[in-house]
This record gives sequence, structure tokens and C-alpha cells, in this order.
Amino acid sequence: MSLFSSFEEGTTPEWLLSNGLGGYASSTAVGANTRAYHGLLVAAMSPPVERTLLLSSLDEELNGIALANHQYPGAIHPQGFKFLQDFRQDPLPRFSYRADGLEVEKTVCMVCGENTVLIRYRLNGQGRMRVVPLVHCRSFHAATGLPAISQEPAAQGTFLDAGCRTALLSDKARFTAREDVYRSFEYQAERLRGLSWREDLFSPGHFDLEFAGETTFFIMASTWRTSMPDAERAFESVMARHNGLKAPVPELASAADSFVVRRGTGRSIIAGYHWFDDWGRDAMVALPGLLLTTGRFEEAREVLKTFAGSMKDGVLPNDLGAGSYNTVDASLWFVRAVGSYFRYTKDLQFLRQMWPALKSVVRRYSGKGEGFGMDSDGLIASGPALTWMDARVNGRAVTPREGKACDINALWYQSLTMAATLAEALDEPWDVTLADRVKESYQHFWNAERGCLFDVLDHEDASIRPNQIFAAAIPDLLPLIKRKSILEVVTRELLTPYGLRTLSPNDYRYTGRYRGGPEERDFAYHQGTVWPWLMGPYISALVSTSEYSQQSREKAGELLRPLINLNSSGMDTIPEVFDGDLPQMPGGCISQAWSVAEILRAWHEDVNGGQENAYLRDD
Repeated sequence: MSLFSSFEEGTTPEWLLSNGLGGYASSTAVGANTRAYHGLLVAAMSPPVERTLLLSSLDEELNGIALANHQYPGAIHPQGFKFLQDFRQDPLPRFSYRADGLEVEKTVCMVCGENTVLIRYRLNGQGRMRVVPLVHCRSFHAATGLPAISQEPAAQGTFLDAGCRTALLSDKARFTAREDVYRSFEYQAERLRGLSWREDLFSPGHFDLEFAGETTFFIMASTWRTSMPDAERAFESVMARHNGLKAPVPELASAADSFVVRRGTGRSIIAGYHWFDDWGRDAMVALPGLLLTTGRFEEAREVLKTFAGSMKDGVLPNDLGAGSYNTVDASLWFVRAVGSYFRYTKDLQFLRQMWPALKSVVRRYSGKGEGFGMDSDGLIASGPALTWMDARVNGRAVTPREGKACDINALWYQSLTMAATLAEALDEPWDVTLADRVKESYQHFWNAERGCLFDVLDHEDASIRPNQIFAAAIPDLLPLIKRKSILEVVTRELLTPYGLRTLSPNDYRYTGRYRGGPEERDFAYHQGTVWPWLMGPYISALVSTSEYSQQSREKAGELLRPLINLNSSGMDTIPEVFDGDLPQMPGGCISQAWSVAEILRAWHEDVNGGQENAYLRDD
């Protein structure tokens, strides 16, 4: 009896391993690639970017029985999923097959800090194993034509070169060069997303091993190594590292770790897998959950230094890789992240290092500049698509939110009050009158008719969106009765088991499905699509408006469990978005940094009351 009854069932769950550089290995539970982004070695050539697909898959044959799976025009061939007995990620992806009375266990291992993947095979019985590598050399973003790939013999395999030199080696299996091209692979997930979805792959030859009894061997693909390492030792080291990861929610420990990457001599945070690089807003939102609740304070310092060093006139980059600065809120999230770091660590020395960057943020936001600036009432007005709802179609903002946005000004107020607290800790002078003026002006966001906030002022936008939940989570910005009313409206119109809708279903613009090609998806992105990361501020608002009662903490835990126990496409992680309508299918990236991070932060701080780092202290 096979594990999955069909190819479609077996290709729904997806797994991903990262290497701390932005590179990764990823595929489905049956090992069939359904995305152009899938592959056993996607290397970050300039960490954490320039990610390049090098090793697409390894096709195994056991006594002539094919264990691989591929989708071709009109056919699934071969159909190795019929021999798959078990698949699990514990913590590394492990496939167990039984065919012709023989047993095979295949485990994928990414070496941390290297563009190196090790695949371990454990065999039981007597027979012959053949492994055929299928390779490419292209950007991971799109299926394309094959480049010219040359190879030269190596003592334990072969070296491939298509502008990037890759070693394909084995410790025990013998390599035979036999060049061939396999044509017309189809990637169903890309077809559904309206993207390029067919390509050819190159096979340089095959590895063979005759075996009897219990046998273990490895195959390695690497841009870093030219000879086989002590593979078993490297494998056990990676296993030990994964098993040693800690998080308030243990099920999400490996996912949390996957987003933390090297950038130059420092560190950064990848926004999501497979396709995002490091975005300022996402990194700062995610930092407390990924690095503070898990006690990784040194890495938190490195990330904060990376982004502080990239700041221009008080503005954090929207996309660090692209060097774009078209964001109004990333710098405000930076202030919040620094404040959270200090609350967890009381690290005055590092706070003093960050103080000039914090002051530059307040100075920039207190004046006027390109894209956004402070009005006479103390509130921040910004241009179209500069908030987190920044989708554009054909250059036109889908959800422009131009004017004074409720979330931006809640973050502005919080940044000012946090800066005052940090100034006091440093014994630095600070004027609190601006925060008082912002608080007074913020009351104009109240929409008495609907019992919640206007989404935007100047001009008034009464759309019921989740952006107001940030204000409800700040204890002293609005009266408690108004914060509770906001929570009630958001609960009634936006809350789902997997996060908050981005627009009320009662709005004529509401789009309940995140599906189709790029334009169709971008139209739906912030017009009803559910975002799990918004569950974080929702939980904070719920608990704080109930004065941190035990009952509210228990309710918060119940609300988070569907995301923690998620049986989604991405295994042991949380995706970027879900449909607004039932059944709420996942979409976007299979693993999103702020989705994971905000659930970890809310669980630690709001459910467990770990605001003074109790989780780590209890260890």
C-alpha cells in the first residue's frame, strides 16, 4: 500500500530546507517538482540573492524499478509514488520506498552556510541502485531553455559548468558519463499561476551501486566543494543543529530558522520562500518573533545593524536586494524592532549604537520629503501604495490608501513613545510633546457610524480593513471602549481561522479567491485575501483590551492553534496568504517570515505572558 493514492495527493504537501544563505532544497512529498522554484540545489550565488537552480532532481531506479515522478504533456512518468511507503520531515525530508522486496530510505540534507546538498540513501536487501541527476543552470524565478552545460570527470563523479561550476559526487556509487536531454517537464503550480511552466533538463550521466545487506551511500551537489566531505559526520551535524533549535512553538522552530540568512559580513531576514529576498518591512516585523522569542540576540543585533546601515535619510529600504526605498512604514517597524530588542535584553551598549539611526527616523518623519511627511496636525500623510498594501497592476495601485493611513499613524505614535522610553534609558534628552499632539490628532480617525476607524483620512475612507487592529493593540492611543469596539468590528467582518481578511466581505470590491495569473492575484492581494501575520496584532489587541486576563490568554491560544497545527501545502510552516472565502486554500509563498514570526511572538508574549522573556528564563 503506497502512502498516497494519487500523484495529485502526493504533490500537495511541499517541503523546504534552507542553508542560511538564501539557498535551499525544496520539492513535494513524492519528490516531483511542481514549481520552477523546486529543486534539490537552488544556490544563492551572491547570498542571499542570485538564486540559481542547479540540481533539479535525482531519479532513482531500484533493480530497474523507477522511484521518480515527473509530469509530462498528458502523462505522469514514471510513477514512483506508488512505491512510497512513508514521507516525513523530522527534521529533514525523508522518503521511504519498498519495491521488489527491497527497502530504500532517502534523506535530503542542506549543509548550513554552504551551497551544498547531501542526499543520503539507506538500502536494505540485495540489488542495484541507479541514480540519474537532472540539472539546469538558470534563475530560480522561471522555467527557461537549457544553456550549454559542459562537464569534466572527477574522481568521485563529475564537474558541471554552465557559467557556474557545480560538483556532482558520491562517496560509494560509481559515475558513468552519458549526456542526454529530458524534454518537456511540466510544472503545474506555475501553469495555474499564469507563469512559464515547461522546460527541458540535462542529465550528465548516472551513478550506480551494487549492494547486499544494509548499505548507506551519499550523493553530493555543491558549488563550494570539489571533493566529498565526511558525509555522515556532516549529516549528523546538520541533524543536531536542527534538533537543537528552540522556539515558543517547537513545530515552527525550523521554519523560523530558515529565514535568517547571511548578507555580506552581516545577517538579514528573507521575507518568504520560495521567491522573496530580504524586505525591510517584513524583516522588521518578523525580527521579534524569529530572533527575540528564540533567544538569538546576537543575530538580532546583526540584522538590525544590516538594515540600519542601509538606511537613507531615516528611510529603511523596502527591498534591500533591489535597493528600493518606496515604503512609509519600514522605518517605523525598525524603531519597534529596536525597542523590542532592548525590552528583551536591556542591552544599553547596542541601543547606543542604534540611537543615531532612531533619531534619523524621527527627524525624517517629523518633516516633509519624497513620498511622505508630517502634516501640521502631527500625522503622517503618504502617497499611493507606500503602506504594506502596495500591490500594483500595470503601474496602478490597487489599494492606494493615499493620505493619512490609520496603521502608519498608529506606528508613528508608537515609535515616538518608544523613542522616548529609549531616550530615558540612555539618559538622552527627548521632547514628548509631539507624541501628545499625534495622539490628540489620531482621535479624528474614529468613525462613530461604524464603531471603528477610518482606514485613511484626507480623504475619509471608511473601508473595513485590518489596518486598524494595530491601533487597538496599543494600550494608550485610544480609549479602551473604542479599542474594544474596533476589535469587535474586526472580529465580526475580518477574522478567519487563518488570519484577517484585508477587506470586509460586505464591500463590493471584496475578492474572496486568490487565484489566477499575476494580474488577477495582484487585484485580490489586499482586497479580501487573508494574511496570517495579521493574527499577531489581533491577538495582542484581544489580550490587551482584556487587561491580560487568563481567560483572554486561553482564548488567544485557541485562536492560534489552527495556524500552529496547519496541514497546509508548506510543511511545518505558515504560508503567505489564504483565500478569504471557504474553503480557505493557501496561496502565495509556501513559507512566509512574518506569518511564522507573528504567531511565535503572539504565542510567547500574549498567550504565555513572556513580555519579559519568561520563555527563555524558564529554560
